[in-house]
Amino acid sequence: MTQTAPLDIATAFTTAWTSHDLEKAASYVAEDVVFDGPMQQSTGKEPYLKGLAKLSQDVTGVRMIAAFGDDRQALLMYDLMTKSSGALSCAKHLTVSDGKIHSDKLTFDSKKLGSAKPKANGG
Repeated sequence: MTQTAPLDIATAFTTAWTSHDLEKAASYVAEDVVFDGPMQQSTGKEPYLKGLAKLSQDVTGVRMIAAFGDDRQALLMYDLMTKSSGALSCAKHLTVSDGKIHSDKLTFDSKKLGSAKPKANGG
């Protein structure tokens, strides 16, 4: 049986959660996942998915900029489109083993959260 490449898992996971398919996204996550991001740090699948579910409610889409990986990790850079803050440029490093994400380190400019100005009518 062939092992799925970390990059394939990382991109499938990102596509799933940004498309609001949290059940599918959860299938890629290890029970002991460690998350480190600007707004949350957590250990374990339940708190990780809870934070992801909250964020996904604000997501309207994603535009992948670049994606790289090897046999144990993936690095993604993407613009996350949100209702409240517009586009957030994100970089994410994921480690994967046995087909599951074990760590997720996310970085983005958290000062942009909530700072987007509503467009004028017709804009």
